[in-house]
Amino acid sequence: MSINALLITLCYLLLTLLPIAKFGTPFNTLMVLLALWHGLLIVKKQTGVRNSILNGIAIIGMAITVVSIGLHSTVSIFVALLLLACQLKVLQAKTTSQWRQILVLNFFTLPCIFLFSQSLYIALLVMIMLGLNLSFMLQLQKVGSFKAVSRFVFSKMILSCVLSIFLLLFLPKLPAFWQLPGPQLAKTGLSENVSPFSIAQLSQSDELAFRAVFASERLQQSQAPLYWRAIIHNKFDGKQWTIANFQKAAADLQKNIQSEPYTVIAEPSNTPWLYALDLATSPTTDVQSNPYGTLYRTNKLSSTFEYIVEPANDDIITNISGWQYRINTALPKNVNPKAQNLAKQWGQSSNTTAQFISLMRRYFQDQGFSYTLTPQVATSEHMIDQFLFEYKSGFCGHYASTAAMMMRSAGIPARLVSGYLGAEYNQEQGYYSVYQYDAHAWVEYFVPNEGWKRIDPTAWVSPQRLLGSLSQYQPLANEFQSNLGISLAAWSGFPAINWLRLQLEQIDYQWTRWVLNFDQQKQSSLLKSLFGDNAKQLSGIIVIILLCIIFCALFFYAQYKKVIKEPLVIRLYRQLIALSQDDLSHTPPKKAIVILQQQFAQDTSALAQFYADFAANRYQGKTFGKDQSEHAKKLINSIKTKSKRKI
Repeated sequence: MSINALLITLCYLLLTLLPIAKFGTPFNTLMVLLALWHGLLIVKKQTGVRNSILNGIAIIGMAITVVSIGLHSTVSIFVALLLLACQLKVLQAKTTSQWRQILVLNFFTLPCIFLFSQSLYIALLVMIMLGLNLSFMLQLQKVGSFKAVSRFVFSKMILSCVLSIFLLLFLPKLPAFWQLPGPQLAKTGLSENVSPFSIAQLSQSDELAFRAVFASERLQQSQAPLYWRAIIHNKFDGKQWTIANFQKAAADLQKNIQSEPYTVIAEPSNTPWLYALDLATSPTTDVQSNPYGTLYRTNKLSSTFEYIVEPANDDIITNISGWQYRINTALPKNVNPKAQNLAKQWGQSSNTTAQFISLMRRYFQDQGFSYTLTPQVATSEHMIDQFLFEYKSGFCGHYASTAAMMMRSAGIPARLVSGYLGAEYNQEQGYYSVYQYDAHAWVEYFVPNEGWKRIDPTAWVSPQRLLGSLSQYQPLANEFQSNLGISLAAWSGFPAINWLRLQLEQIDYQWTRWVLNFDQQKQSSLLKSLFGDNAKQLSGIIVIILLCIIFCALFFYAQYKKVIKEPLVIRLYRQLIALSQDDLSHTPPKKAIVILQQQFAQDTSALAQFYADFAANRYQGKTFGKDQSEHAKKLINSIKTKSKRKI
């Protein structure tokens, strides 16, 4: 069982170290150390660790788990403790009963990974691990060799997958009767509070944020820049921007009938905010628009979510009330005095908002500001002053925060918008992929009688950033790779690696859209395209017929399995006793051989040898090999010839 035990340990380690789990470095380190310890015990052929030692490790492990994950994510803590308990149980196991308990528990442990991801690769990984686990269990029951039981298990799993596809297509989809809470892991590069001056690095995640699918070729080839709005921030305390009031208040926006809708497939998130280009509304159930023209879901994105976006009219707000003006020009007192004084000077030198923006843009360009993903962390109480007059280097959040604050200092209503900028376009399938490293911030300012306008100060210092995804931004390729570390996206500069990354991403897109997001609406559309107006009736008939076929096949298969294929030694024994003059079918084998020796005295020694081989195989578990089989067949043929009897 040592090899199987090592494979089980590796399964636990893989579940722990997968990027989607994010159990934290302390817990991952503990699991790696336990796995190495177990491997060392296997090499030394030692089994079973004392319970007192394991109890101490369990207490330490629980403390490390809480410190590593925190108390905010109960699901992650539960899964981590389950993995830790399984690993400790493997270290303890000595007897067959203990291993059986571990293998049964694995059927609950291994699928826990679906709480964090439901991608195609994770599904294949879990299927393989479950297949191996069942093979270990059958081998433990001495059903057969590991090779034989593995072939049996995986063949049945493939058959189950085929049947599942038919049931997925034709069986009516029902809503879930109950659902586990999703893990509270931040799966988004956005935050309701934007504090760029305390962030040392940007874009440390290459996880997918969402995909956008356009039906029209004109929209598919939409020109950059692509600004995906998500969250509005209109409160500034001098250090960070916080989420606006009414961000989650429903508003009835009018869709723009001249613009074409498109589909967005959002990845799981611990926030309800959705993504769209410009102002938007949506006909999808559970999706609402707010007064700012952004979308949100009525509950959090605990699973992949597909929704339709309809562009809204952009003339919904041309004037704002007094209280709205005060909110969008409010600034804390005695904070960033240098920046505020400079903004007031620009305000006195300009007659229009456009002139003020022109002066601000010229300042950023003339003073040698630069765009970086690894800026210095502000240490002063007046963070914008420090950035504006000392560091002069930052990413989108620095420029957007500074521009919005300075516009407010001059009495221009301004707010911060966080979302995503750019996307990678897939030519073959016609969709955009937006990743967490594409998270971006920009400014919206208000002009009386014209409404809210967008301005991106990042474009003043780094116009190339607006031309696509951050992964395609060559000036910062080294910083981008350093931030991401070891990942396919970080090494996308190599053609072979980039090709592999795109192929895997395309497969994952098909899996997400046609399997994970295959809901009742898509099923109805598919059935209607296949069967027309009688889709419901015909699909019901197909399901009934299919179930009848399955049940009949299972019935005949069960009947067939009742006729158990006997081992070769048993078949040869039956042929041998059939040569007797008496009915020996109910006679014990040893006595039957004695009777045959009396009837065929000339073959006494050969019969004795056959019984010795028979008893060794049936009662001692020894192999009935080729030599024993040939000896038995010669014996049967000899007796047949001499007795002139035929079977």
